[in-house]
Amino acid sequence: MADRSSSKWLIVAPFFKNRQDRWLDDFIIDPSLAFKKIAPPRKPQSWHQRRSKLTSVSEWWTHLLHSRQAIKKRPAGIVTCFPQLAMCAALWKKISRHKTILIAYNYNLGELRPGARQRLARLTAKEIDCYIVHSPQEVKSYAEYLSVPESRVHFIPLQRGALEIQRKEDTKDPYMIAMGSAKRDYALLIKAADRLNIPTIIVTREDDVRRLPKSTYVRFMSNLSETQCHQLLARARISVTPIENDQTASGQITFLNAMQLGVPVIATNCPGTDGYIEHQKNGILVEPGDVHDMSSAIGNLWRDETAREKLAANAQRIYRDRFSDSAAARSLHAIIRRLSAGRAAS
Repeated sequence: MADRSSSKWLIVAPFFKNRQDRWLDDFIIDPSLAFKKIAPPRKPQSWHQRRSKLTSVSEWWTHLLHSRQAIKKRPAGIVTCFPQLAMCAALWKKISRHKTILIAYNYNLGELRPGARQRLARLTAKEIDCYIVHSPQEVKSYAEYLSVPESRVHFIPLQRGALEIQRKEDTKDPYMIAMGSAKRDYALLIKAADRLNIPTIIVTREDDVRRLPKSTYVRFMSNLSETQCHQLLARARISVTPIENDQTASGQITFLNAMQLGVPVIATNCPGTDGYIEHQKNGILVEPGDVHDMSSAIGNLWRDETAREKLAANAQRIYRDRFSDSAAARSLHAIIRRLSAGRAAS
């Protein structure tokens, strides 16, 4: 337990419900640091049930109120999750002129396009002491986009907490599964499913489904709960994450959940998989937009039970070593200690 002289740090995340929620701070054992979670003033809509990919005015207002709660407490440091909260906290920090250390965790904008969002991101960049991104390739690209030194952008692999579900493959009616909506190349996967005649489930937004080609081998599902998604994933023979994003990280939650459960993974070779999947060790990487490569990878893995078992076992071991909560907490702890020491010396 932290003593009275401990440095006070606040964790601000939209997914917190109360102080009993667990996050990376619960895996940091350091008597010189004391952590407290700040839940949002209003319950956010579930990502799995959202109809729009854009942050609404109401959501921005909630982020402003949420981050203001943290800044008003004048802590030694704040860790925010997701870019919107980081920008809002940075605005309040700028207005208050407080010297709180601000770490922007889960800083993923999806697209690095010019315009109003880049101007806002750069406006608040001076107040953010450290950006945490989840792909090695994003260190340079975000530094350039934000116009900050690369030394302020750090790669920590995205972590996933332990899932309360066990792997139970459906061997009677096997299927492959693909999930998520951020920059997915589902049209390519559908072509591969048609070539191979393999039953496929795609879980994505309703508006994405309307735009995709239809196939007798593909079943589309939308508006599922997180638990329902995990149950479908746990029963799949293989998990495929086709990604259409050569700028930033996409698809990581899906393939990390699959790795943790022991579901063999196929994914696109791109920034999102860099630093996570080693080809033929803990997953299979395919070239972007290459339907032949995708079809070959799926067909070979679908038929080879020994290869599936080997990939799954390696993936579960590597997940525990590198992509678990405790692994990410060690990296975050090191950054907090370094920034705190630098602030104390200045």
